[in-house]
Amino acid sequence: MEILATGEKIKRARIYKGLTLKDLCGERLSVSKMSCIENDKIIAEPDTLRYIADILDLDYSYLTESIMSQIERNTKLLVKRKDIKNYEEAIQYNLQYALDNEYYDLACQLMHLLFLYYLEHEQVYKLQTIISRYYDMCNKSALEANYVIFNRDMGRYFYENKEYSQALTYFDGVRESLMNNPERDTELLAAVIYDEICCHVALRSYAVADELAAQLEDLIEKVENKFKRGQMYQILAALYIRIHKDKFETFEKKTYESYEGDSESTCFAMLDFANSMMDKGLKDLALKYIEKGLSLYPKNNEMKRVKYMLNCIGTLVENDILDMAQEICDEALNIAIMLDNIRFIEKAYYYKAIILQKSGDYVSSEMYMNLSTDALFKCGNKRERYERYLELGNMYHKLGQVNDSIKYLSLAMVLEKKL
Repeated sequence: MEILATGEKIKRARIYKGLTLKDLCGERLSVSKMSCIENDKIIAEPDTLRYIADILDLDYSYLTESIMSQIERNTKLLVKRKDIKNYEEAIQYNLQYALDNEYYDLACQLMHLLFLYYLEHEQVYKLQTIISRYYDMCNKSALEANYVIFNRDMGRYFYENKEYSQALTYFDGVRESLMNNPERDTELLAAVIYDEICCHVALRSYAVADELAAQLEDLIEKVENKFKRGQMYQILAALYIRIHKDKFETFEKKTYESYEGDSESTCFAMLDFANSMMDKGLKDLALKYIEKGLSLYPKNNEMKRVKYMLNCIGTLVENDILDMAQEICDEALNIAIMLDNIRFIEKAYYYKAIILQKSGDYVSSEMYMNLSTDALFKCGNKRERYERYLELGNMYHKLGQVNDSIKYLSLAMVLEKKL
């Protein structure tokens, strides 16, 4: 994925072949001119490049490929291959070349990939450090399409941080921009409507979500990527459990068909449906979906499996199904410790604390909550710390420890001003 100017390509090939500048020039070129070509101080004529290519046994097309073309080729590869070794560094490398050469449209595309990478890996601090640069690149590119992608990325950022109203501000802006464009990107429009529905479901504004669902149904078959279609069918199926139960089975079936044997995605869909069922009071049916998802989830990747288990625990705890939650939590904690994953360890300790609180064992709950808090302060952001201070304040209030309760509630008030 290395990017080389024409002169650097020539110089490297010459040195590799053990030739001097004079050897390469022969009777055709002066040494001074060849030196300038190698140092990219002058652009060689096509005939000169063909001569050099013949001497060095290089393809003429290789020598003439511009830096822009190389970045474009690399960017396409980075879009397709997220398994590339040192993926983040590869994006940064190409991004720097794009910026150095003022290819701001390419820079926006690469920054978009970097943004999604940090979002997927929950690297909140790194995300926060690149947002202003990303926006600046959009300004320099001056292309409306880049602003649209930036705004959707920002919506995703706020959604992942559970700031759903803020996320909707960005998603609504993207949808409006696309609707006003006669040559709108239909797939992107479907994707952002899907984003909006997710936000409204999280906010429990189901009537608004239902209005958007009708729009998404009209667009969903135009989405070429089957996995993305599966995600859209999934949110519609989960929504219809709440408001159009007769449509649920149809969209559940379409969800599984779209995932085509992707058991991880299928299991997460089952958990999503279970959450909706819990909301509708269908507890027994929801538990069947959770149990089936846990039994079907692949065991060949412990990192992904423990994340799935923690999501299941969250649903069970929220709905006071404590015995089952405790059993799964103990297993998840053991795996998290084995993996030495601070995020998973923190979450498992936290759930153990909440389970014990709900069971009335506040003394043991305090121990696990403190263990969770120690871990959280190593990996959490300001909002997570603020929410934890509030929880600690409430916990100590229930324990009758007034001084500790006041201390943590005061810390929460101080941190709230910085959010």
